[in-house]
Amino acid sequence: MNTVVLVDNDSKWIANYKRMLAPFRENLNCMYFEHSEKAMEYITSHPVEVLVSELDMPLMSGKELFEMVDMLSPDTVKIAMTQVKNVADTLDVLNHSRIFKLILKPFFLVEDLVVPIQAGIMQYKSEKQERDFRQREEKELERLNQGVEEFWEKLGEKKQHYDRICRLAMNILAEDFSPQIAQLQQVESEFAREFCEKLLQEFVQYYMYEKRNFIYYMNYLKNQFHYAGRSCVFQISNETGREIPPGVMKRIAYGMFLTGYWCQQCLENYEIENVIAIEGEYYVLKIIYRPSAAEMDYKITSPRIQTLLLRIVEDLKRALSDAQDLRQGLLGTLYYRFENQEGAQ
Repeated sequence: MNTVVLVDNDSKWIANYKRMLAPFRENLNCMYFEHSEKAMEYITSHPVEVLVSELDMPLMSGKELFEMVDMLSPDTVKIAMTQVKNVADTLDVLNHSRIFKLILKPFFLVEDLVVPIQAGIMQYKSEKQERDFRQREEKELERLNQGVEEFWEKLGEKKQHYDRICRLAMNILAEDFSPQIAQLQQVESEFAREFCEKLLQEFVQYYMYEKRNFIYYMNYLKNQFHYAGRSCVFQISNETGREIPPGVMKRIAYGMFLTGYWCQQCLENYEIENVIAIEGEYYVLKIIYRPSAAEMDYKITSPRIQTLLLRIVEDLKRALSDAQDLRQGLLGTLYYRFENQEGAQ
């Protein structure tokens, strides 16, 4: 029920208000006061939609009461009542006290009092809806801003993590393979380092970013390595009969990438078939190499760098799979256990 406070130091007018508003008692909770101080006490401890007050009162005038209400209950809609004796004073109150409406005395019709009060209640509800909407929007904006801050914080942490991984891996590779690299010519040494850097960059892409499915990796890899017109064939098939869990799919995909990248950098032509199957407790990646010619046609003529890059690829495959088996006619068979897979059912 809407609460309306009416203040007037004239008891006769208070009696008139009670009589006029009696038919509306089911919808209006009307509180009547002859003293502004008592009205102020009530408004301080109760929610009030509309305050209707006489301006010309002793001790605390209507203007002073409105100013106090502005501080203690700013949402309350204020309606002033007065007999216009001093136009300048009345305009001053209207201009500085945020008065919603002015009722001129004397009035004798019920509508002269009820209509402004009902309009004040509608104004209160409208302002409350707007205020509530604004608060919801502010909370939502605050939530979104917090989410953005957390996202950037996590992104910064991830970037630092990736940078540490890359630096660490590069140092390991440089240390482990430094004797072999030292034997290479400068051009070959730079090529080997760029080769390793590309492997690490792709490692970050596969392992640290969002998880992808088979279709994504198939398209990504074929875009890099499948150029049939240049006799560079890179085929991929999923023979498991099911969707491969993302956690193991990225490991399988990186295994395929290692093979494809080595062939792309070292060979003029190649034909590779990547088959994903299931054997017992393992997902299996079979990498089948079919040379396009009787002998491999190498882009790189140095046997030392060929051997070095192949060893790097093989070591990474071994480290990132659960088992590895080399068979005749196969470039490699890599095994990935079910229980080691993130997201496996």
